[in-house]
Amino acid sequence: MKIAVYYDYFEGELAPLWYVINFRKGELDWNKDMAYIPIAAPFQRQGAEDFSTDSMGITVALADLTLNEEKPGKFGIRLDQLRRRATENKQNYWEAE
Repeated sequence: MKIAVYYDYFEGELAPLWYVINFRKGELDWNKDMAYIPIAAPFQRQGAEDFSTDSMGITVALADLTLNEEKPGKFGIRLDQLRRRATENKQNYWEAE
């Protein structure tokens, strides 16, 4: 898993735009309902112009995120919601990277 934060300028200031989690096909266990991702700074900083659209991804909305007191330093992503949304949009979530 590789985590990068993409930045761009907003009102003249450099600001984070996207928190991107890249993983190899099969690395994420889509059979689980939750995935916990570590929050480890410093982040690999990328410019918005460096964002690659060559691989299939799934947008994670705020409603897909959760915190768990038993998992400090991590945030949770509700994979069940991502699976449902991908299926509704006729996308194969197993192809996501």
